[in-house]
Amino acid sequence: MIIAELTITPLGEGISVSRYVKKAYAVIKSSGLKHELTPMSTVLEARTLDEIFEVVKKAEEAVLEEGAMRVVIDIKIDHRVDKDATMNSKKKAILGDGNV
Repeated sequence: MIIAELTITPLGEGISVSRYVKKAYAVIKSSGLKHELTPMSTVLEARTLDEIFEVVKKAEEAVLEEGAMRVVIDIKIDHRVDKDATMNSKKKAILGDGNV
């Protein structure tokens, strides 16, 4: 499983960018990928890099269609191949079974 942390930031669009983030998040939600919204980013879980990059591409397009003139995309990817690591398994390794 591949876990990716994604932040899409429109630049030069004022102090609040929530309207752009909502558009990007709508794409992520509709993708069908397991995801978790956090206050600073969104974490995605997918079987392939292509799935991750397709969602990133569509989310960026949604932000541009909303009128952003410049977009910065930060992606952090954890691709573990020795075992099937998931968002839940990573949290359980830290928090234990009862607190996930």
